[in-house]
Amino acid sequence: MSLVALKNALLSPSADSKSLLPTAKPRQYNSFSESEDDDTNSTATISYSPPTNSATSPQTGFVDPRVMSDIIIGLSDGLTVPFALTAGLSGLGNSKLVITGGLAELVSGAISMGLGGYLAAKSESEYYETQVRRELHHRKEYPTDAANEVDDILAEFNLSAETRQVFISDLQKQPKEMVDFIVKFGRGLEEPAEGRHYTSAMTIGLSYFFAGFIPLIPYFFTESVQQGLLLSAIVMAITLFIFGALKTVFSLGTDVSKVKVVVNGVQMLLTGSIAAGAAWMLVRAIE
Repeated sequence: MSLVALKNALLSPSADSKSLLPTAKPRQYNSFSESEDDDTNSTATISYSPPTNSATSPQTGFVDPRVMSDIIIGLSDGLTVPFALTAGLSGLGNSKLVITGGLAELVSGAISMGLGGYLAAKSESEYYETQVRRELHHRKEYPTDAANEVDDILAEFNLSAETRQVFISDLQKQPKEMVDFIVKFGRGLEEPAEGRHYTSAMTIGLSYFFAGFIPLIPYFFTESVQQGLLLSAIVMAITLFIFGALKTVFSLGTDVSKVKVVVNGVQMLLTGSIAAGAAWMLVRAIE
């Protein structure tokens, strides 16, 4: 029996969903051949080949989702926390104190955020590797269990028993591929990219520092701290809105609705404004 149903159900991107295969090492079952022996029934084989881009594929995000997530984390915190801190320190009426305190927070915050990203990504990689080793060992000790688990996963896609059996028979010849399939679809785990923890640390840390330096800039060029606060608030209002809008476009693609872009921009603006306003009022109340 042809495996067209299996290919369409599991591997082909559609307008409503993305490919279900692991993104770290994408694979596509895109060819099927049959050969007949003199005295035997036809046998089926499946070949693996990397997926190719198509002009008809739906528009998706421009950046790797995990990298985009790290950028958003760093920029979001960098645009809100240092802004709130400088706004609060400005209530003391000393520009030098605002700049010094802001820079100190930037350095410590960027290092802290970077280390947090490194540890989180490192733990994710270690957990994934542990699950793969565990599945490899379990498959070696109990090979029928792995086949049964693959069959259960395929059954969720309403595939025929014959189609599932052909798929399982071919997959059993490739132990690593079989384990990858089980970990991906049975455990719901994505394989982290190589060096993911270093990338995460640098991305989050640098994004935080870059974003956090923006609200400090006006204080270098104004005579009074009140002028610096006002100019900083204006700059940050524009920056927060633009960031909220752009992250929506980069995350969801250019086909996202304009209403959603504007709503997310306003949402980011309100988040930063509330944080800065709360910090400023707290300092004023204490003073």
